[in-house]
Amino acid sequence: MAIDFLPDHHDTLNIRKGVWVIMEIPTDVIQFIREKDTFAHKLGIKIIEAKDGCSHVSMELDETHANALGNVHGGVFFSLADLAFATACNSEGVLSVAIEASIQYMAPCRSEGVLEARGKKINETRRLGFYRIEVTRPEGDLVAVMQAVAYKKGNK
Repeated sequence: MAIDFLPDHHDTLNIRKGVWVIMEIPTDVIQFIREKDTFAHKLGIKIIEAKDGCSHVSMELDETHANALGNVHGGVFFSLADLAFATACNSEGVLSVAIEASIQYMAPCRSEGVLEARGKKINETRRLGFYRIEVTRPEGDLVAVMQAVAYKKGNK
C-alpha cells in the first residue's frame, strides 16, 4: 500500500498487522504519557516534572520490586530511567522515541523507600537527542546511570 501524502494534522505512520495507520501526534506529549503508559502506572512511577529537555520521576519501592537477594531488580532501575528518558526527550513538544539505551548499575539498593530518576538532554542534532539519566536514592546516592538516544519523529 502506498501513501502519497500526509495531511497537515498527521505527523507519522505506524504499521500494525501489515496495515499502515496514520497516527495523530498528541499536543501535550507529557500528559499523553501520564495517561497512556500503563506499565509505568503498574510500577507506580510518578512524573514529578518534565520541561526543557529535563525530567524528574520517582517511585515507591516495596518487596515486589526486589530480586532474589532483596535488592531492587535491574528491570526496575531500567524502567524508572526509561520513563525519565521518555519524559525528558518529549518535554520540548517534539514526539520522540528511543532508538538506544544502556544502563550501568553503580550500587545495589534495598527494595524499600523511594527511587528517583532525573533525565537531561546533553546534546542534539536535527533528528537525534542524547540524554543522561541518573537514578538516585532521595539522599542523593547514585545507584544507576543510563545513556540514551532519541529519534525525533515530529517537528517543533
